Amino acid sequence: MSDINKYIFAIGGGGFTHRKDKSLDNFILSIKNKEILKIGFLPTASKDNYEKTELFYERFKKTTHKLSHFELLKKTIGFQEWVLSNDIIYVGGGNTYFMLELWKKNNLTNIFRKAYSNGIILCGVSAGAVCWFENILSNSLNKKFIHLKGIGLINLSCTPHASSEPERVKVLQHKVRNGIMPPGIVIDDGVGVLFINGEIKKVFTARKNHSAYFIDQTNIKNLEQ
Repeated sequence: MSDINKYIFAIGGGGFTHRKDKSLDNFILSIKNKEILKIGFLPTASKDNYEKTELFYERFKKTTHKLSHFELLKKTIGFQEWVLSNDIIYVGGGNTYFMLELWKKNNLTNIFRKAYSNGIILCGVSAGAVCWFENILSNSLNKKFIHLKGIGLINLSCTPHASSEPERVKVLQHKVRNGIMPPGIVIDDGVGVLFINGEIKKVFTARKNHSAYFIDQTNIKNLEQ
């Protein structure tokens, strides 16, 4: 059995691409006790929107960490080497369906599985949070809530933006209660959930009265409790 810890940090919304929630970023940097980290930003979900990439560099430029990004809409050659050379991969928000389809079309999902097995911290916001889960409640296709399949590193359902789009909670509750989707979590904006080796280890919140919740067929439970 491997003694390498495997990390996922899923953020419900906000973060540096919205110039908010700096403590979330600081928490990510603290997960590994390493003075200089290689941080890679992946803006696929926003169709490689360079404004978001600029916000990434702006957020971390005053640190000692080594920064880079990869634009998958331009090329896929060298992507595996880039991913595996980083300590942290941060996936930006945007259109979850578009991002996952592009990854699947180019056979990239196994690269993320390899990174996960290697102990690279996989994290992100919104689309970049839910992509790591087996099941996703998303409105990225025609603005209607649909059930998408994610990469499957975490065998739960997930939806972001629970605080700003509360209908997501009701829809996921309905789907879980009726056996359409398996149990899972909903994450408020400004909140991140840390998984280590597939288990929830910490809920970190940058906003007062915001949290993350676990939904099963009978109830909803605050993960901080």
